[in-house]
Amino acid sequence: MSNVDRIHDTLARFLDESGIVFWSDPDRQFGDFVAGLRFENTCIVRTSDASALETKLRIASASADERFVLYEDRVRPEPAKDWLLDIRHYARSFSADRASHIREDLGLADFSMRDHIAARSKFFASKDRLARMSKLVSPSDRESDIDRKIMATLLRIEHAEFFSILIALYDAFPDYGDLDAVPDVWEEFEKYDVVAAFWQQARNIFAFEDENPSLRALLIRLLVTDFAKNLNGKTPTALTHLRLPGQGAGSAVVFVAQWQDSALRHRSFDRLSQSVARAINLDAHLHGVEPEYLQDTKTFLVVEKALAVSLRDRIIQTSDTVDADEVTALVRLRKNGFWANESLGDTAPRKALASVYDALGHAAALFGLRINHAGGFERPSPEAFWKAYETEFHRFDMFYRHFCEAADEAERAGWDILKALREKIENVYGNSYVSPLASAWAPHAEAMLSGRWDIPGVVRQARFYEAHVRPILEKDVDSRVFVIISDALRYEAAKELTSVLNGAYRLEARITSQLGVLPSYTQLGMASLLPHQKLGFENGIVTVDGRSSSGLDNRSKILASQGGVAIKASELMEMSKEEGRAFLRDKSVVYVYHNHIDQTADAGDEDKTFTAVRTTIDYLASVVKRIVNSLNGTKIFVTADHGFLFREAAPTAADKNAIESKPAGTVLSKKRYLIGTDLGTHPGAYAAPMSRTSNIKDGTEFWVPKGTARFHFMGGTRFLHGGAMPQEICVPLIQINYKKKGDAEATRKRVVQISLLGTNNRITSARHRFRLCQTEQVTDRIRPLKATVGIYSDAVLVSDVKTLSFASTAPTLGEEWQHEIWLTLSGRMFDKKTRYRLILRNTADETEVLSQDVVIDLAIASDFD
Repeated sequence: MSNVDRIHDTLARFLDESGIVFWSDPDRQFGDFVAGLRFENTCIVRTSDASALETKLRIASASADERFVLYEDRVRPEPAKDWLLDIRHYARSFSADRASHIREDLGLADFSMRDHIAARSKFFASKDRLARMSKLVSPSDRESDIDRKIMATLLRIEHAEFFSILIALYDAFPDYGDLDAVPDVWEEFEKYDVVAAFWQQARNIFAFEDENPSLRALLIRLLVTDFAKNLNGKTPTALTHLRLPGQGAGSAVVFVAQWQDSALRHRSFDRLSQSVARAINLDAHLHGVEPEYLQDTKTFLVVEKALAVSLRDRIIQTSDTVDADEVTALVRLRKNGFWANESLGDTAPRKALASVYDALGHAAALFGLRINHAGGFERPSPEAFWKAYETEFHRFDMFYRHFCEAADEAERAGWDILKALREKIENVYGNSYVSPLASAWAPHAEAMLSGRWDIPGVVRQARFYEAHVRPILEKDVDSRVFVIISDALRYEAAKELTSVLNGAYRLEARITSQLGVLPSYTQLGMASLLPHQKLGFENGIVTVDGRSSSGLDNRSKILASQGGVAIKASELMEMSKEEGRAFLRDKSVVYVYHNHIDQTADAGDEDKTFTAVRTTIDYLASVVKRIVNSLNGTKIFVTADHGFLFREAAPTAADKNAIESKPAGTVLSKKRYLIGTDLGTHPGAYAAPMSRTSNIKDGTEFWVPKGTARFHFMGGTRFLHGGAMPQEICVPLIQINYKKKGDAEATRKRVVQISLLGTNNRITSARHRFRLCQTEQVTDRIRPLKATVGIYSDAVLVSDVKTLSFASTAPTLGEEWQHEIWLTLSGRMFDKKTRYRLILRNTADETEVLSQDVVIDLAIASDFD
């Protein structure tokens, strides 16, 4: 459409709408065109040819159907001197210059915006820029709004809030993090005349004043302000002059929170915040600070490192009195923050930091457990001791393993800050747990080996098949039982596996234990789990009812007598659903063998012992799910041949048993056991016939060293089994049932429920405290919740964002269930009549978990100081 046609059509439409049109053309560009205008029953009045009073009277005396185009070829008078002001209120305004057309195209209601658009004519010269910007404009926009939307268009972002603009601008900084550099888009800001508007916005929102403003200076002020606002104490004197004042401080906190919370742009924060930390020499202000001083700030990576070091030192210095719950809460807080949040990617050493915090938490838990058992591990009977190990003592082994896993992960990333703590952990685990545990267990073990190898209520490993498998098959001849045997899966790892399995839909897992055989080594343990009447020991091989039990083929032949078969876990996992079902078609019992822990450690990779345990837990869970989901398995057991002892520290001379030479009748000699005939006795060893602990009926005997000693140091020296320590002979037994449709709902997983405590939801200061509480215990079925919390006006965030984890397994309501957070409002104007909402969102899928209306009623702006 030509410009002439557009003018004619627009005037015709406006005349139809109101009957009177004011055409503003102070530059008289269209004077000749107006002379030729013709509209039916319309009077064209050139206001320079008639007085305003005359024109007003003419309009007032006109007939009802007469229309007017008032062509204003001079500057419109001020409202106080405008005789036609009342008519303008119901008439339409029109202009035919390009700026006016753009104003119309953008849908701007106020005609006065034409001048501002004209001043930005260079920007609007591009149809592409105009088209992109039109998606952002609202009819009520004013000059500052238009300038912001020009900035957003140049940055190619979808939201024109100043925070979004500033984040995108810093995100466009060069990758090398030079604070004096400026992004290329800044040249476009200058070219299209929005730099002054940008700095005006910075003054209005952040109270940022600078004679020669720069992006570098603004960034430093923003980050230092955020850092200072979240300190639990005074700002370092050298940094106080860099804090933004008043409402600007609140806005800075919210801005930083939004930048860190940006899935697309937080990486630039990683880079630039480190540049700012170097520029202000922040490291020099953090020496010797207490964790409480820094625990709420997350602005700088160097702060995270300082806090981790400070917390490490605190744990080491207070290991005898450490408050494990307090450390756990701080660890959770930091892992929910920015720098140790693994979900945010690897542009910062997040995985290493998370591992450091995990290690600190596990260390505190281990020290706390020692404090709880300062009275020792003695129990009045084998039954009481065994029960204590099942319920409590095994947690020492679990926390030690978890610490070592996390510390290894941190060290692989090049972080060595845990070295001193590792030494402390080794000392506590060995001298405050393993050694006294061995001493406390020794009289019970010796009494059982002298009499009856039995604990009331605990099934002996040699009776596994008769006690657990045969009853199922006899009750239902069509049943099929799966027995997964993982070599060296010790009780504490199986306990963790049980929790994993109980988190799976339709699975119900329950762990008990079996009293393992002695010596606690693979051949004897594996043979004991097979169906049998008696076992034998021939030339170093354990036989089952006269047959060798060594190797998969021999075990499969033994199982065949019961309608069973043996298979490696890896082979079963490689089968397709059809292949697996065909293989199992006529089998009533299936033994599935897995060997990763023992194979890894005994093959010379002792350093990878705990990594192998972690891999095994994950793999066994996948095997169980495969059996259930693809092979229709409903009755499953997971057990082991034996457990193990493991210390990261190398053994010393004190760990070697005092026995100088093997007895003459020795047939098999390993670090933790001797097997033979006519071995006699020795004060440094437990000695007994193998028939005492297993179903071997011949005269074979064994020695195992007392405590954790070794007979010799040949081969691996840290990964051990064969002896009588609880870690070796408390053999786990997990029974897994598949729930049918009627009972399956109870196994469905869901996240823990949350509530907001208190009824006063009126916010009267720029920082407000909220108390949130989980309403139930986290269990295997009720999953922990990790959530973000912020205050919103519609979809616009008006506060900073905090991340919380609700993960307490405490059985009843207490402090562990509750979280206290402080949210800081941005330095904007708030209306107490506007609806604001406190929103809690699940970080996993951004769904709303909780939403609560709040009223913001700030009395004075000084609340932000």
